[in-house]
Amino acid sequence: MVVRNLLRPIQTNAGTLYLCQRQRPNDDGEESSGPPKKPMNKSSSSLKITLMQNQNVSVTSLEEAKNLAKRRSMHLVQVQKLDTKTQRPVYKLVSSAERLQEELSDLKGQDKDEKTPQKKSEKTLNIGSRISDHDLASRLKNISKWLAKSHEVRILIQGNESELPNCEKIYKTIEESIKTPEVIGKIVQKRIKGSVIKFNILPIVNKENSTITNQ
Repeated sequence: MVVRNLLRPIQTNAGTLYLCQRQRPNDDGEESSGPPKKPMNKSSSSLKITLMQNQNVSVTSLEEAKNLAKRRSMHLVQVQKLDTKTQRPVYKLVSSAERLQEELSDLKGQDKDEKTPQKKSEKTLNIGSRISDHDLASRLKNISKWLAKSHEVRILIQGNESELPNCEKIYKTIEESIKTPEVIGKIVQKRIKGSVIKFNILPIVNKENSTITNQ
């Protein structure tokens, strides 16, 4: 082992003496000139990750994945913070179109969760221009019941070419029935072709009546 001796002067009454001061070399044979250096921590850029693209799965560094995304004009998206099996975070490369599609899907999911009860099925009713008063009264009861349960009602009134006045009369009767004694529906999309009258009735449910019906 190589040891370097240094002379250290000491003042005494008899003069100046020189003592050998032994300095311990470091492991490399060089003089130690300060406290030992701390080992460098791994940079986050060298962190190993699992990278997915389409059906391909590979292991690479986070920095390389970022460079790859930049070269291909793609987005690097974190899928999982830590895979319990591999102990590596999981990322994937997606195109701008794929990312936009994912965002739209998320928005649709949020809208669906925030919606009020789903729209119920529509009810269809065909009424002849020569219907009896008794049968018409029965149809009016069905319309009121469907509207109370939030169903949209499609109605078709038809007859011979000379029976349009009868069709109009039936239409007026239905219109009056959904307005009195209270408004339970709204007529939309009324269409007349020959002696045929088509229209839809949208439900307008009163909260108190809705509660009673559901009970």
